[in-house]
Amino acid sequence: MDLSFLTVQVLSALRQAAFLFLISSGLTLIFGVLNILNFAHGALYMLGAYFIYWITLYIAGPGGFLLALAAAPLGVALIAVVIETGLLRRIYIQEEIYQLLLTYALVLIIDDLAKILFGPEFKSIPKPDALSGSVTLFGGIVPVYTLLVVVLAPAVALLLWYLLYRTKTGKVVRATSSDREMADALGINMSALFTLVFAFGAILAGFGGALAGPARTVFPGVGTEVIIESFVVVVIGGLGNLWGALIGSILIGALETIGIIVFPEFEMSLIYLLMVAVLVVRPWGLFGRPLKVKALSEKNLAMEAQEISPVHFFVRPMLRWAPLLLLLLVPLFAGRFYQYLLTQIFMASLMAIAFNLLLGTTGLLSFGQAAFFGVGAYAVGLLITKAGLGTLSALALAPVAAAAAAALIGMFCVRLSGVHFAMLTLAFGQLIFTVVFKWYGLTGGDNGIQGIPVRPIAVPGLGGVDIGSTLEMYYFVLAVVGLSVEVLRRIRSSPFGATLKAIRENGQRASFLGVNVKLYQWTAFVVAGAFTGLAGGLYALMEKSISPEIINWTKSAEPVLMTIIGGIYTFAGPAVGAVVYIILNSYLVAWTEKWALVLGLVLLTLVLLLPGGVVGFVNEKGRQTLGRIGCIRRWSFSKSATS
Repeated sequence: MDLSFLTVQVLSALRQAAFLFLISSGLTLIFGVLNILNFAHGALYMLGAYFIYWITLYIAGPGGFLLALAAAPLGVALIAVVIETGLLRRIYIQEEIYQLLLTYALVLIIDDLAKILFGPEFKSIPKPDALSGSVTLFGGIVPVYTLLVVVLAPAVALLLWYLLYRTKTGKVVRATSSDREMADALGINMSALFTLVFAFGAILAGFGGALAGPARTVFPGVGTEVIIESFVVVVIGGLGNLWGALIGSILIGALETIGIIVFPEFEMSLIYLLMVAVLVVRPWGLFGRPLKVKALSEKNLAMEAQEISPVHFFVRPMLRWAPLLLLLLVPLFAGRFYQYLLTQIFMASLMAIAFNLLLGTTGLLSFGQAAFFGVGAYAVGLLITKAGLGTLSALALAPVAAAAAAALIGMFCVRLSGVHFAMLTLAFGQLIFTVVFKWYGLTGGDNGIQGIPVRPIAVPGLGGVDIGSTLEMYYFVLAVVGLSVEVLRRIRSSPFGATLKAIRENGQRASFLGVNVKLYQWTAFVVAGAFTGLAGGLYALMEKSISPEIINWTKSAEPVLMTIIGGIYTFAGPAVGAVVYIILNSYLVAWTEKWALVLGLVLLTLVLLLPGGVVGFVNEKGRQTLGRIGCIRRWSFSKSATS
């Protein structure tokens, strides 16, 4: 390895580290003060890139570029102020899951608005002539723009250090990050401080996007790619720690460069492997500190209590069996499209209900459920295409394979809680995704597995039953999902489920009472993984093909969205959320190109107006109605008795 090659690679790593630092520093600053893991931070990065593109389109030359580089972050900051004051401020007192969903809804909205305003095409941002050339350094040819980026990022880091450690406002920010309650008690204007910090974090994201724009292409959704790498950086460095973001950026930049040279096929796997290692050994990161886990609010606990309200008690038998009878009759009056759509809903419902055994029942937020969905799907695909197993045998092994993966991953994950648990599940999920995406010899790589044959199922007395058609697959999936949902319902209502709820409400108290908290959480993790794998196996049979995209983190977001739409603290909530999500997703795509914008607005409305979800809202209104009826009856009886 000669000096010229080494020079080029080192500067390439430093350039990547510089881009990562600019966005991750804002992300970690916002988390440190506001305690929000902002999914929309990548969208703000994207807006910075689009703003510099738009400004340089009308003002050419070095002056236009410098103006755009200064104006783009300020434009992003103005948008951030509107987001913080108009939306985020309304949900600070709620659990992190609602904050995450709101920022995810903003991602959908901002991405689609960018597509409307700037078009779906990839945009290239021209550099000024003075920055478009290259220089020779130690024998290696290095772009001038790379040198600019490598110089500017440390300058920004020094400016951040000065602002945080040498100014009065910076000291207030650091004090609030260390102890928010104490800062509030000392009379600090928390609302103004939150707005300031969120806007400043957005400036860093916007500046990172503006600086990265000329070196890369910009397109709607580029922020989604960047945000995951930024999460890796802040988790490794330590959530809320600025210097951790700097060191984490350098580590990831170096690891990506080394991976491309030494392990080009598994370069991304190395990054997530490092993230897993750091979270397992030091969950709060290299420079972070342990985080407090926010307890459930009384309001949300009351939402679960509505499940045993008079409404739920009165209609529970009808709600359990009436839909099943109706679904059995659907094929009599519904065509193949609706049968296929309902089959999708069945599988999504199973995945969401299994996920809610973790979130709603146990209090664990997982961003890695797509990994178990994918393990189940690939198990069916490989066992049928490579091992020659029958349909039923392959499907029976899907939850076994997923449970085995969940058992191994869960051993590490249940040691953590809160955001650290969520980030570790995300890391494991992405690690599995990157391996599957590149392992062409076994999984087919990015091509996946195509043409999975669905062989007839041997049924005693009936011979071979073909489930290859849409109608037969509908009834088969309905039967499997129906039995699985009943098993999950019994688990949730069993003493085991009651113990999980006790752990969710106060794990420390449950531990004092002799409950092996980690064992119960691990068991719930394995059970949820097994049923998620079963849903993945059914997916492989229905679609007859699979791709690595079903393991990506965006797939893990689906059960989270479904559960919150329907209601976290109700058993039927995730299934109702699956119905709403799948129907919205299917029909919006058909009706409008702006489906992501509409879906984002729907999610935003649900978070702000219906935090209990659809089922929680119906339960509450029903309980209030029956309460009023009861009052009327008591008043009538009292009046007749006294007359």
